[in-house]
Amino acid sequence: MEKEYKSRSQFKTVMMRLSKNKMALFGLCILCALTFIAIFAPILSPYSPTKQDLVNQFQPPSGQHIFGTDEFGRDVMTRIFFGARVSLLVGFISVGIALLIGGALGAIAGFYGGHIDNVIMRIMDVLLAIPQTLLAIAIAASLGTGLFNLMIAVGISSVPTYARIVRASVMTIRGEEYVEAATASGTNNKKIITKHILPNCMAPVIVQVTLGMAGAILNTAGLSFIGLGIKPPQAEWGSMLSAGRDYIRTSPYLTLIPGIFIMITVLSLNLLGDGLRDALDPKLKN
Repeated sequence: MEKEYKSRSQFKTVMMRLSKNKMALFGLCILCALTFIAIFAPILSPYSPTKQDLVNQFQPPSGQHIFGTDEFGRDVMTRIFFGARVSLLVGFISVGIALLIGGALGAIAGFYGGHIDNVIMRIMDVLLAIPQTLLAIAIAASLGTGLFNLMIAVGISSVPTYARIVRASVMTIRGEEYVEAATASGTNNKKIITKHILPNCMAPVIVQVTLGMAGAILNTAGLSFIGLGIKPPQAEWGSMLSAGRDYIRTSPYLTLIPGIFIMITVLSLNLLGDGLRDALDPKLKN
């Protein structure tokens, strides 16, 4: 009971600190709005994201088509809305993959140490030596295009980051008295890691998840831009940028609008991540 009350008290404290950060709340509001748009995209727009209407090619922004139409006469706003689904879904799932694999490896390395730690972390060091975007390109090129392969490529390329963060947290926590007490009472290592150590590693992980989603969305757009991500006619912001660059002189809105939405999404996640970092930082607590 006391532990549960303490957990609730800490949660309320973090939320109060976060609520005082106006920029973080601004980022959260933008992210909620984009999520709403992604979920209700079929209701918010009367047009199809893939159906072509060659009669209405390159229509500039107007009352009928707020963001204009593309080279196939498709409504750009509709494609932006449906593209938000892909970007947020890939960002969420890929971060989940990275957290699941990287978190497990980091927890094992940090808890057991020794040769296990050396083997796991040297593999992570090799992966970290390769730029994350380049690693994602290599994985995507080997797996092929498609939504599922894109999520795997972006997720695996982020595994080393989460492994190092979780490992550092576990190494700090494993010497705490409650962990030693659990070990002395005969609790098995799996239960110690999952019930005593990992829940207390969440603060830095939550911040990294928020910031990692921003990176994942950028990587998703980048892979689609070079043809290794989502293939047309499926709507995705990176592929929309790639298609619109051929018409940047005559119809600049085809690249400007998806670029703005990528920027806004990444900005909102970065603002929220910075706010969470400040709220969860023990040095800033009263």
